[in-house]
Amino acid sequence: MEEYSVKLKKLTDGTLYNAIVTEEDNGEVLKFKAEIGGRNNVGEDEDYFTAFQKLRDSLLADGYGMCCAGALVNALQSGMMAGSDRVYLVRLGEKPTMKDAVGIFSPADMEDFPDSKAQEIYAERFFDSI
Repeated sequence: MEEYSVKLKKLTDGTLYNAIVTEEDNGEVLKFKAEIGGRNNVGEDEDYFTAFQKLRDSLLADGYGMCCAGALVNALQSGMMAGSDRVYLVRLGEKPTMKDAVGIFSPADMEDFPDSKAQEIYAERFFDSI
């Protein structure tokens, strides 16, 4: 079981909290869990990034944003990265390189907290731009 230290920002007042995200992998399904405010938030899927997104969306629904690279609107995981803890931070009109690859849980300064749908829309715009 892996553990990641992640900053969470309460969306109503900007208060920062330290949270531990635990990763469990039974070989078929990957599960991320984080407890905040006495509530367990879970994201699980066969795919690493999708499991992360489900956890992030659960935290957003409870009023907390994750301050990490995978939560940025421009975080995108390529097919070759599927199953890994890495994402590209892409820019419109530019093909990503290895220097654009970061860990999903790497700390990031966050002001806006997009959900999975916003990331999907950005990814479509990105692919249309290259």
